[in-house]
Formats: sequence, C-alpha cells, structure tokens
Amino acid sequence: MKKFFHYILMAALIGGVIPFISCSDDDETINEWNLSYISLLPVDYLKPLTTEFNLTHSEGIGIEGKVDFQFIAVASKPVDQDIAVDIEVTTDLPVSTNKIALSSQKAVIKAGQKQSEPITLSITDWSELINIKAAAEYFLKINMKSINSNAQGVTVSDFNKGFAFTVKKAAEKPKQDVLVTTPKEWIFTFMKGVENPEANTVAGTGSHDVATNGVPFWLTVDFKSVKTISGIQTQHWANMYAPTKVELFTSDNGSSWKSIGVFETSSYLQTIKFDQRIDTRFLKYQMIDVPGRVDITRFSVYMYQ
Repeated sequence: MKKFFHYILMAALIGGVIPFISCSDDDETINEWNLSYISLLPVDYLKPLTTEFNLTHSEGIGIEGKVDFQFIAVASKPVDQDIAVDIEVTTDLPVSTNKIALSSQKAVIKAGQKQSEPITLSITDWSELINIKAAAEYFLKINMKSINSNAQGVTVSDFNKGFAFTVKKAAEKPKQDVLVTTPKEWIFTFMKGVENPEANTVAGTGSHDVATNGVPFWLTVDFKSVKTISGIQTQHWANMYAPTKVELFTSDNGSSWKSIGVFETSSYLQTIKFDQRIDTRFLKYQMIDVPGRVDITRFSVYMYQ
C-alpha cells in the first residue's frame, strides 16, 4: 500500500497536481496524503536526464569539457514553515574540493512554496588530471544529506533522492602534423605587381588566383600567433603554371627573415616538408624559378596540433 501511494505522489510532483483519493485502510495509522515528500529533480525535469559528462584530452591543449548541472528540491505539497535540504556531493574525481563549485550547500523551499531556487554544480578546472594520460572514468553523486524544518509531516521521498553521474576522460590524444587551410584566419601580404592581390582564393577573399607573367613573386602569412609548422602545400592551375624552385623563410616580427631552405618543386600540387618542426608567427614564400606564367590557387600549412 505504501509503495502505491508513493508512485502516485511522484506523478503528482511532476504534474504539480495531487488528485484527491480517499483511503479507508483501517490498518493505516498514518495518513500518507498529509505528508510532504521531498525530492531532488533536475531544473528541466521534463527532459531526459544526462548522466554522463565527457572530457577530451589533447597534448599541448590539455583537458577540455565541463560538468554543469542544475537541480532543485521539490515538495509534494507546500507547508507553513521553510524546509532546508542539506546537499552532499561525493566523487572519486582526483580534483580538489574547492574546484567542485556548488552554488549553495542548502536547497531551501520557502513556506507555502513547492520548490527551491535552482542550485548549480559545476567543475571546469581539470588541471589536476593533466598527468593522467590514459582514459579514465569517475563517479559523481549529489544527494540529500538531511532535511531540517519545523513543519510537521515533512519526510524524504522514496524516489529521486539524488543523482549519479559518470565523468569520462578520454585518453590523451598526441599532437600530429595536420594540413591546415584557414586563409580567412590568417593575414596574407602579396608582392606588388601580382594579379588579384585583393580578391583571390589564396587568402579566401575571392575566386581568382594570384599570378604574374613569368615574374617570380612572394607572399607572406601572419598566423597572428606563434604556430608550430612542419611544411606547406601549394596548389596551381596546372603543372605548366607552377614554379620549379622556391625558398621559404620564417620571422618573429614580419620584417627580419630567416631562410628555412631552397626547395625544388614540380606538379600542380606541391608539398614541401621540413627536416624538423619550426615555431614561427610569420612565414614567407618566395618563388625563384618560374615558367612563362605562374600562379597560386591555394596555400596550406602543415601544423603540429
């Protein structure tokens, strides 16, 4: 009989309406309809509860992701005194307690009300997990620790006493050389005299190529911050429009340049890989030997990320 009452009370908590049903059970010495049952529910309890949080881990970037959850304390019926619900968080996450942020240790249901103000649990600082390279899984629980109220007939519900979550950290993903084509995020400067310096596919500002009639030309790229690069790739309309020798330079300030080396090239798609990775903010591409007409339609960079 008691469980029957609790199932109906739970439906009433979510629906906000408790239907009137009489009970004539002589063996019942306590009228359970007079009790106010306290539960913990997600703020948006009409949506499925997400019980898993996932963290990514990348070399050089660190751990990304967050735990962010809002909940409320709910009474099946209002009472004439405040109800204070003490909240307890337990976890085996290897993070300091002060990095587990709980907006309040108590959920207070005001007299005459049926729910508390929302409480937020959040964790965003994962610096203490940075040395854990392998994939890992942890538990995180939120529970009602105790209830304090001067009102009569307040009790913990048999249902929704708390929440249990799983926090999954992925294994650290090592850096790798990736061909990056993000021209609109970079700043291109082209040698004076080239065709289409303002509207071209190289910088992502138009549909034209950058070209000259038999004149070796250069371009520079400002990545806006220091990047680790290991090579470049250029694309040309056809083999006959591609340079056969180029030189590459790096710079910290965009004015003083240091040569990476001179490279023999061929084909409409030219890939140049460096002997070692280089940290630089600026990169300069200088043609040396070119055909009667030469162009570039794409400029991509191998970045260690």
